[in-house]
Amino acid sequence: MKDYWLAKLISSVTEVDSRKRLQKSIYLLQKSGCPLHFSYILHYYGPYSFELAGLIDQLDEVGIIKETQEGSAYKSRITTTGKKVIENFEKTDTGIEAKKALNSFIPKFVELNKKDLWPLELAATISYFHRDDWSVAAKQTAAFKRVALSDPNLKLAVDLSRSFRLA
Repeated sequence: MKDYWLAKLISSVTEVDSRKRLQKSIYLLQKSGCPLHFSYILHYYGPYSFELAGLIDQLDEVGIIKETQEGSAYKSRITTTGKKVIENFEKTDTGIEAKKALNSFIPKFVELNKKDLWPLELAATISYFHRDDWSVAAKQTAAFKRVALSDPNLKLAVDLSRSFRLA
């Protein structure tokens, strides 16, 4: 099911401009209740999932998505084959249910795809550190990412992270 959900999310935008954006966006979606359930570790660039990276490679390998390298970034977009696979799957009972489970997260993914990457990276890291207190998570993120607590991007990131957490 994760392969469908990931392909469906990628198909909701023209392209995802980097794997970093994809990693951070999926992490924040999971924190808002999206049923992807990838395991994450804390990496230099924030939360990172080896499982998600592997699934991106698999979807690219079978032609569902196309990854192109531009500089150090890997851009992802859905292929014509991928669109057809999604359409056919969504005609099945399982596909209908999977689509229902994901539909409310698509606008959130589209929103995240438009965010500046640095605050998005900070937001995912804040969300990773968050337990009970947002200010503690912001301080931990500031120390980990070596940014000032007064950095306006950190404030944006706290707000973004809060907006993607379950109540």
